[in-house]
Amino acid sequence: MDIPEVAFLATREVIKNIKGRVADGGVSLPWLASMALQAGTGDHLDIGTLFGASALVVALAKKWAGIEGEVYCIDPWEVRSGIAVNAAVKPEEICAAMQDVSENAERFGVPLKLIKAKSEPVPPELEGHSFASVYIDGDHLKGQPLRDFQLYAPMVTKYIGFDNYEEGYPDVMAAVRHIMLNDQGWVPLFKNMTFFALRRRMPGRHEANNVDLARL
Repeated sequence: MDIPEVAFLATREVIKNIKGRVADGGVSLPWLASMALQAGTGDHLDIGTLFGASALVVALAKKWAGIEGEVYCIDPWEVRSGIAVNAAVKPEEICAAMQDVSENAERFGVPLKLIKAKSEPVPPELEGHSFASVYIDGDHLKGQPLRDFQLYAPMVTKYIGFDNYEEGYPDVMAAVRHIMLNDQGWVPLFKNMTFFALRRRMPGRHEANNVDLARL
């Protein structure tokens, strides 16, 4: 199977069988899985996990594609207030607990490394760690999307994905715009629906002779 096929199959499997809510109906999940698979061998970090849909899709896609790498999750798993939700969302699915994610990981037969913490500051468990890919889907307000990028980008070797790049989340859009204008180390990889993926800048032609291209 190729990357898009694995990504969509993993997405359908998770949406159909997860216990709990899949945020936004899972519209970004196939593109997230595609990014993580394209990143290849290496660990993946999920910032803002809720019931685990995004982390499970990546873990399942990696498993089916035979790509090595563990999936780490950061989430405070605390009660959230003041959340505007669709009337169709069940009250018990507004918030999740870490135990919910553990049960879902067992349900899908994939291991997840769960860290109960806010994304800022970087949890001690992740100090010095390296990730092939990172998904930023935590706090969408008060400049946190950009701060998450600034905190975790130094750990990332390949790709960073943002969820909710859309008008309803101006702090996410502002973060991506800021990166495009001010950080020459990152350029767009692709955008689909509300998912926006960035990649590390590749060396220019004048730099190619001084770079180990096998690492890219």
